[in-house]
Amino acid sequence: MLTLETFKAYWDKQFPKLRLKRSHFLLAVSGGVDSVVLAHLMHTIGAKCTIAHVNFQLRGSESTRDEHFVKQLGDQLGFPVMVQSFETAKYAEAYKMGIQEAAREIRYTWFESIIKQLEQPAFLLTAHHADDQVETVLMQLFRGTGLHGLTGIAPLREDALSLARPLLAFTKTEIQSYALEHGLNFVEDSSNAKDDYTRNFIRHQVVPSINQVYTNASRNIINTVEKLKEADIIIDATVEEFWEKVKKKQKGIDCIKIADWLKVSQYETYTWGLIKSLSFRAAQIVEVHKLLLANSGAYIVSDTHKLVKYKELIQIVPLNANLEHQLIYGEGNLETTNTVLQIQLLTREALGEIPTNKKMACLDADKIDWPLLLRSWQPSDYFYPLGINKKKKLNQFLGAAKLSPAEKEKTTVISSGDRILWVVGQRIDHRFRITDTTKQVLKITML
Repeated sequence: MLTLETFKAYWDKQFPKLRLKRSHFLLAVSGGVDSVVLAHLMHTIGAKCTIAHVNFQLRGSESTRDEHFVKQLGDQLGFPVMVQSFETAKYAEAYKMGIQEAAREIRYTWFESIIKQLEQPAFLLTAHHADDQVETVLMQLFRGTGLHGLTGIAPLREDALSLARPLLAFTKTEIQSYALEHGLNFVEDSSNAKDDYTRNFIRHQVVPSINQVYTNASRNIINTVEKLKEADIIIDATVEEFWEKVKKKQKGIDCIKIADWLKVSQYETYTWGLIKSLSFRAAQIVEVHKLLLANSGAYIVSDTHKLVKYKELIQIVPLNANLEHQLIYGEGNLETTNTVLQIQLLTREALGEIPTNKKMACLDADKIDWPLLLRSWQPSDYFYPLGINKKKKLNQFLGAAKLSPAEKEKTTVISSGDRILWVVGQRIDHRFRITDTTKQVLKITML
């Protein structure tokens, strides 16, 4: 049963370091019953909160209705409200991903940017609940997963974005009962009634069918998840201890003898225990096994590390830690690894003469789809250098610029979808240059 007391009890158990009345919380509020109940609980406790609402512009007038509702809710509770609208469908098309994946990436990136702007450190709170946990575990099981995948959603996540889920122990029914008892208003997302998305199909078709056969199936899954979490912690500790014993440094590089690796009887469990910390995917376990048997000099790469076969060893080589990947939503200053970028929108008249300084990019804003992406360049990149209007591989362009290896490695680009706008500090793309018809200018300056 969800009450103020049971909520506090779960909070104290899962988040002992988070003080309800001393910390600052960013509440992700959609306007649905789950997030409304979470906001009401935090208000009743007297916690300091800021509400964040994303308008994904996917449901027409319904999206506008939700935005207005959340603003009114903030006024009622005395919480500041931050709202941001995104053209999610365009973003998904530009970056070639599903709508759900795009929406997730957009909202969590925006939440992270808000937390960086707040005057004091803040924790993000989301209203994930026990039913979400059951659905997630079933989806993971059907896709195929290891033990960790069956532990479902974590109550607490502390990485680049500190995130807590204080309703994870409570069912949807319990949350709805709390809302009814306290006379809370909320809005319904009509898309939740459809089976267009996998999660909705699991929610509406699979779980009810299972519960008809096993009346306590959902609760039993939750209990099993808790047991699996304990087992996962024990296994992780055991595997980590093994690799720490096996790893040796040679000339400052972590190395593992292939003979020691091949002696491991539970090969997949131990291999996954190592490579997941190096940003490799579970599907790459097969590639790692092939690497152990490959010729000297062979390697595979993740986002953060390279595993290299060197004689009878596997070398673990960190990649450049200066890789960039940041979304740009509009005007303001963006801190990068090597500089600060100032983003401005100007009229063509206000810009005046077009600057020729390499540290400035002036682009036709009407040809650009937002958000933009600042990222490290990739070998497959190409663009149309200003003045040439001919497709050129970026690798060849940087080579002709006679950059040092270090300068070349640090080079970043700003893109709109899969089109590069600016090779930062070098040259803009001819397709986005200012012309006689340009009305609005995007000006980006390296400070």
